[in-house]
This record gives sequence, structure tokens and C-alpha cells, in this order.
Amino acid sequence: MRPVLVTLHIGPREVGVHTYGLLIALGLALGITLGAREARWRGLDVGRVLDFAFWGTVAGLVGARVAYGLVNLDEFARTCARGTEGARGLLGVVADCTRFLAVWQGGLVFYGGALGAAFVAVIFARRERWSYWVLGDVFAPGIAIGHALGRLGCYAAGCCFGKESGPWGAAFPAGSVAFDELGSVGALQPGVSFTPPLHPTQLYEAGGELAIFALLLFLRPRLRARPGALVLLYAALYAVLRFVVELFRGDFARRYVFELATPRLARWLGVPATDPVLLSVGQLVSLALLVACVAAALRRRASAPFGRADAGARPV
Repeated sequence: MRPVLVTLHIGPREVGVHTYGLLIALGLALGITLGAREARWRGLDVGRVLDFAFWGTVAGLVGARVAYGLVNLDEFARTCARGTEGARGLLGVVADCTRFLAVWQGGLVFYGGALGAAFVAVIFARRERWSYWVLGDVFAPGIAIGHALGRLGCYAAGCCFGKESGPWGAAFPAGSVAFDELGSVGALQPGVSFTPPLHPTQLYEAGGELAIFALLLFLRPRLRARPGALVLLYAALYAVLRFVVELFRGDFARRYVFELATPRLARWLGVPATDPVLLSVGQLVSLALLVACVAAALRRRASAPFGRADAGARPV
């Protein structure tokens, strides 16, 4: 695990290239590239699709960070008001109050990003007279592989970590988000340099996203005549994946609608018996998304029989 992949020496200054940010950027680039190739195959204007990809990326990053900020608003407000390291000068106050902007330290909520990107997609689809469903199908596999790389970035930063596990889990070193968060609540023994073994939930989700990506690529030729089927399948599968991964998540950025601890299930999952497994905000959103996907699929099946494509792209 390398939070800083490489340090560049630029004159007297050292600039760290954060692994988290680099993998996020690679995921975005790969996802956009795959989407542009599919758009070309479908006859969409690639230049306009790339315009959408740019603004969708901007809206997605803003939405992901805003969602993270809202979930952790009390923590950011407390840091701004009280600071993190005792006495501080003006620069310290500015640094503490702008910590919300430190995206490279981790802290992006996928569902917030998806909502922001979907908002831009609706605007572009209406303006360009594209099918919203076709546009979603174009980018669904790219979102899956891009998200997988993003979760590897989470693993490098130590954010989105899991509950305590057996000795096979991932132990995050000092300086990682996991180490700092656990240390801040007194969950670490004095003098230790690593966290106890934790479920590598980042890798669980990355592996699941890779499997979804492979399935979407396999099914895409068969589903091109059914606009919306691919993106709805992705959203539904991701909702299931996220719900399951949330059972193992232990980071403090998460919030619970209500806390339900079931020792028998916890033992079966290999997590501490006293830790809640239900119902996090992420699990609630996942359930809502799954229901919405099923409802949308049934509605489209009734209104637009499969086998007839929407009047989607406007070739230029």
C-alpha cells in the first residue's frame, strides 16, 4: 500500500503523486475511452459524447465530494472550528477549513457522483436528442472498470476500510486513512505502526466491479437492441454488490439508518460480533436503487418491446 506513489523533486520543493488520485484519473480515462469507442460503433457523434464525458466527470466528482461532505458535515465543521493539532495560525485555520477540498486523501461517495453524472446525462440527452438509455448503455462498462480502479485507489489510501478480520486481512500502516481514523478514536494500541488486520473491502468491491465489467462486455452485443438493459443491469448488480460489501465496511465515514448487530451473522461473516451489519445509508440507497432498476426494467418492457431500439443516436 503506497498512499504516495512517487515524490517529484521540483526545485526546492517536493510534490507527491498520490496513488489514489492517479488511479481515479486512470479509471476515468479508461472509462471514457471505452465509452467513446462504443459511441462510435453506435453512430453517435464522438466529439459531443466526449463533451458529455467531460462535464459528466466534473459533475460526478463534485457530486461525489459533496455527498461525502454532507455525510461528514459535523466532522468537517469540528475540524474547521477546533483544528487538528492544537494551537494554529492563520494558515492553519485556512488548511483546516479547506480540508473538505483534499480529495487526494480519499472521500468520494460513488452514489453522489453517479447522481451528478446522471443529471448531466439527462441535459445532454435532451439537448442532443439522444436516447438517455442508449447513452447509459454506452458508458455502463466503462463506469464499472473505472470504479474498479478507483477502489484500488481507495485501498492505496486506506479509506473505505473494513471491519476487523482474521490474520489474512489487510493491515494499514501509519499515515493511511484507516490508521488515522482508528487512532483518533482510541482503537489502536499505543506505539503500533499498523492497524489490526481488516477486511479489504476495497478489494472486494474492485473484484466485484471487474466481474460486472466482464459480464457487461459479454452481454453487450446481445443487449444492443434493448436500450437501457445494459445500464439497468449494471446498476442492479452494483446495488447488490454494494449492499454485500457494506456488511464488511468499518470506516467511520459511513452512517447508519439504524444499527442492527446479529452475533450469529457476524461470526459467519468473520466480523466482530458487536459491530452492526445493518442498515447503513449505503445499504438503504442500494436497496432503493435495486427497486428502481426493477421498476424501470418492467416499465420499459411493457412500453417498448425488446428487439426494437429507441430512436436513440442522432448520427452526424
